[in-house]
Amino acid sequence: MWQNKNKLSELDKLFETFITQCRSVEGKSPVTIRNYRQNFELLKKFKPDIKLSDLTPELIGSFFEFLQNRKRMVGNKFIVRNLKNSSVATVRGKLNVFFDWLVNRKYLKINPFKGIKYPSFDYTDKRAFTKDEIDKIYLAISRDIVWENQLLKKRNTAFFMMLLYTGIRKGEILGLKLTDLDLKNRLLTIRAETSKSKRTRTIPINPELMPHLGEYLAFMDDYTTGDLWVSSNKDRHFTEHGLKHLINHLNKVTGVNCHVHRFRHTFATNYYVQMHDIVNLKKLLGHRDMKMTLSYLRSLPDDDAISQMGKFTLAKVK
Repeated sequence: MWQNKNKLSELDKLFETFITQCRSVEGKSPVTIRNYRQNFELLKKFKPDIKLSDLTPELIGSFFEFLQNRKRMVGNKFIVRNLKNSSVATVRGKLNVFFDWLVNRKYLKINPFKGIKYPSFDYTDKRAFTKDEIDKIYLAISRDIVWENQLLKKRNTAFFMMLLYTGIRKGEILGLKLTDLDLKNRLLTIRAETSKSKRTRTIPINPELMPHLGEYLAFMDDYTTGDLWVSSNKDRHFTEHGLKHLINHLNKVTGVNCHVHRFRHTFATNYYVQMHDIVNLKKLLGHRDMKMTLSYLRSLPDDDAISQMGKFTLAKVK
């Protein structure tokens, strides 16, 4: 609970009920739950004493004006930076789920977003790594950075190669157990409890990934933990905090934004360019909705479309 229970307003209590249902009944992932909370807290920052009766289109308009004008920390300074339409859409999307929940349960008569046009936007950022960026990251890990021991070097190399060759999420890779790895049959199991979709899926292990996993596992003889990724100096698992520290170090050394989710976009884009099989890509990424899979292909280069058009022919009309 993010507030003292005695101080919760009616809207706060309804939000907590909504969160409980999302977590316990619908099985929403911790990441999704955290996103719901973060955006509700933004609304609370705008109006700390907000009530159910305040949820009107007029208030929503003022709320987004507040978001556009609020100061945010960038580097070591507070500045006003306009919110991108894609960010506006994200805030709206998360709050809209809660507002729909309130309407469906008769707490609200009308969703305050009703009648407000959804923001239009195009993704202009290229989320996938370029080949040059991948090379910089790989060489930094495997050659340029002096790690404190060979285990650390082999772990970090295998970890990032797995991200590149499987496209699995941060929570999924950190949650892997040794038993999830079947090197004999070259299969990797993503268990339902670590998956955002709450469904178990199996991913074939790419031959390029196999030697890196083998070299890493050869240094784990002294470990008894069942986790696949381990700490460098203690018999325990590699944590999210440890990964954050590693990413920050790579950012400084390579000059590349090594955000973990970019590896997922890189896998999706490269798989589709080579295979042109969006159905299997959807399965590998663990998506329930094809629209989500399509959103990962915004980094496709224009020359891929040109290449495909060159192969395109119309069926002969009889």
